[in-house]
Amino acid sequence: MTKSTDFSTIPILDLNLAKTGKLDQLLDELRHALLYVGFFYVKNHSIPQSLLDRSKELADKFFDSPQEVKDKYDKIFSSSFLGYSRQGFEKTKGIKDNREQFDFADGNSIEPSPENPEYFKLYAPFKYPSDEDVEGFESTYKQLLSSYKKLSSELVELVALSLGLPADTFEKYFEENHQNRAKVIKYPSVSELDSNDGDQGVGPHKDIAFLLTLLYQANDVPGLQVQNHSGKWIDATPIPGTLIINIGTGLEILTNGLAVATTHRVISPPAGRGPRFSIPYFLSVRLDKPIGVLDIPGDYDHLKNREVISDNDDQFKYLFLNNLSKAWLFNRIKSHPDVGFKYYPELAAEVGITSEPEF
Repeated sequence: MTKSTDFSTIPILDLNLAKTGKLDQLLDELRHALLYVGFFYVKNHSIPQSLLDRSKELADKFFDSPQEVKDKYDKIFSSSFLGYSRQGFEKTKGIKDNREQFDFADGNSIEPSPENPEYFKLYAPFKYPSDEDVEGFESTYKQLLSSYKKLSSELVELVALSLGLPADTFEKYFEENHQNRAKVIKYPSVSELDSNDGDQGVGPHKDIAFLLTLLYQANDVPGLQVQNHSGKWIDATPIPGTLIINIGTGLEILTNGLAVATTHRVISPPAGRGPRFSIPYFLSVRLDKPIGVLDIPGDYDHLKNREVISDNDDQFKYLFLNNLSKAWLFNRIKSHPDVGFKYYPELAAEVGITSEPEF
């Protein structure tokens, strides 16, 4: 491994460069971030800070609600894996993640039907917190979804251009019933956890089946770490006015491994800092047919055989080019075995879940 193919810091890209006659500079910086890092901050993005602030305020109100209120919106009520998860009810690599979260999505709501392929269950309706419980939650988070989607469309066009491809290259990887997911997460500090809980906010992983993840670090509490190619963990410190972007395994596969989906994790906040809040948005690829590999122009032979050390095991990667929907379902079932066992018993059994899990 040479210095040129590894990183020790996460670059910051200024999206205003595209508006001030410096698009080529932005594309050069983005191409370097994609091929050599897999993570980058963006500043001067299009999502209003007022909307992000409001989203954080409502997250506080929701997570501070009585447990019986939050439980009304539990994931277990929908095959979509969308809704509320209690602290410790998600696992990464079989280990409890110390986080409480609410998952939501854009796209269509489709009632499950035996006429549809099984992955359509991912599009099943789910419930947002009502205005009676948290006033304005649903409307605010739907507005945030819309803003995230607009920005992700802009970013994926820049990604294509930076790789020497037409701006609309990735449009063919979206489907009619396309769904992009998001979540708002509260990571309690270690002082709020039981002594047996450990300090895993979320374990080492890559973002499966996605092109890009757009993440708002909603307060100044640390915890997100990125693993560089030699295996060292790099802090992704919250920077005011920025979002942090990382590429998913979908983009890694489409670029035949030239752009590596970088492994990352979250460590529980240290004692005395209070909880960490974040709101990621995941730009997906289509699940209805195999996704193929792009022909990237340019000489990148020096990247093809590089060694990348990762604490992620690339589980189910063998399915990505021929049955991506199954890989995605396996991923969700492993993370949320209670939902998987209830709605996908046959698939759950394939990954070793044959009885209702206990938490």
